[in-house]
Amino acid sequence: MGYSNYKKLRQVTQKFGLKSELADLFNTFNLVEPSAWLSEALKRAERMPLTNEKNKSERLVSPILLEVVLAFQDKVTLFSGEEINISAQDDLAGSCDFFITLQKPSIIFETPIISLAEAKDEDLEWGIAQCAAQMYGADLYNKQDGKNIAILYGCATTGVEWRFMRLENQIFYINRHSLTDLTQILGVWHWIIQFYLDNYSQQ
Repeated sequence: MGYSNYKKLRQVTQKFGLKSELADLFNTFNLVEPSAWLSEALKRAERMPLTNEKNKSERLVSPILLEVVLAFQDKVTLFSGEEINISAQDDLAGSCDFFITLQKPSIIFETPIISLAEAKDEDLEWGIAQCAAQMYGADLYNKQDGKNIAILYGCATTGVEWRFMRLENQIFYINRHSLTDLTQILGVWHWIIQFYLDNYSQQ
């Protein structure tokens, strides 16, 4: 069963014996201003018809993720469409939208720490469910690979709304509110990556 087939968070939690809670995940973080390149890229995107998921991925989501990763360019890698197939779990298989991994730029996928799923048909709930499945798949993947990453983060997005999540101790903590302000979105992304660099950089 592909990750995008999970349309409700309840499907994921019931299937794998997990729990979910609403939480305020980021009480304090610094706002981050976009670069001139990102600002211009998003302005150009506004002039184009954003009529489907592919358009939004290419013109909204990818530029933001690239901006974030390039700020930490020697420490993390951005992957798109990578497959995570868990041999013991036939229901966690197939390609994922995006992952940021805790590794120097590489073509080899390892140590996924942050998952992102794009909302299908503008359905953010569907995006949250897919992201949760990707996060749990990444958790099992890391454990199979001997990586002790106790906390994973994720995000579901429509390209405009960004809803962040955390997986810890078999519980999905869903940020109470979606973010739409770009300086806040970038600030949270920076906070999350710095969290891993501070706590897991030796993984």
